[in-house]
Amino acid sequence: MTRWPGAAPRSGRRWRWSVVAFLAWGCAPSPDHERLGDRRYAERSFTDALAEYRLAMRRRSPSAELRSKFGAAALHVGDLQEAVGVYRDLARKEPASALEAVEGLMHAAKLAIDGRDLAALGQAVAGVREIQPDRPLGALAAALGASYEPGGRPGDALDLLLQAAAVSDRAEADSLLVLYGDVNVQLLQFDAGQRAYESVLRRSPSPALARAARSGLATCAVQRGRDALGAGLLDDATGWFRTAIAIGEPDSIVRIAWLLSGDAAWAAGDTARAVDAYRHAATGGGDNDATAARANEQLQKLLGGGTP
Repeated sequence: MTRWPGAAPRSGRRWRWSVVAFLAWGCAPSPDHERLGDRRYAERSFTDALAEYRLAMRRRSPSAELRSKFGAAALHVGDLQEAVGVYRDLARKEPASALEAVEGLMHAAKLAIDGRDLAALGQAVAGVREIQPDRPLGALAAALGASYEPGGRPGDALDLLLQAAAVSDRAEADSLLVLYGDVNVQLLQFDAGQRAYESVLRRSPSPALARAARSGLATCAVQRGRDALGAGLLDDATGWFRTAIAIGEPDSIVRIAWLLSGDAAWAAGDTARAVDAYRHAATGGGDNDATAARANEQLQKLLGGGTP
């Protein structure tokens, strides 16, 4: 094959072009993730905006403006704990932006109340206390965070939750009362939790809060039935399980009530009712559903002549 004088072999030319391409790629400007995030935010594509801002935050010294935009995008997406973290960092590293950080934390706390996100609420409250210790938090029930802090007293948190509900508008008061019920359930104070949920339902709340209150009531009923079953009070246990089943939601709690009512019926010697209850408990559970698995185990024991 004829080759021009001085021409490099083809393999050499390919190597040279590869080097040139590599150097050109290496010199290409990296994408401006902050500007891309701004564009996505303007388009209301908040998930994409948050992803771009997250990449931009990997800079050694992200600006206060970038931290603020990151927090706003996280609030829109509902990533409350990430939003709280960036607002707290904003206040620590940019003292001039402390007021903006507090407003972001207050917004996060309100969203946490609406979403019944106790962890995010506690973190937001701690952040506000850290930045502006004397700020009145009123309807946000800042003391709820006390039950999650070292040395905190849940009783104080419960008292201030009620005080906050008393001075809140109706929708926020209902959310706070549901949270009050949730905290009581965590403390195994089922009577108080039940009264809180019932008071919310009497107020004709929003559909979401009504579901939350009914779920809380069903949980209280199952737990009280479980206690009665453990004490050998079979009739009382069965009554509580029937209450949970009658509430009808959520399905996971209702099926637990069916399962435990099957245990109560079997302990009372009513095997026909036990079989029916176990079958209800097994219905609707997925392959990895613990309630359905135990219901099927009980059915096998019962129908196979085993012992409960």
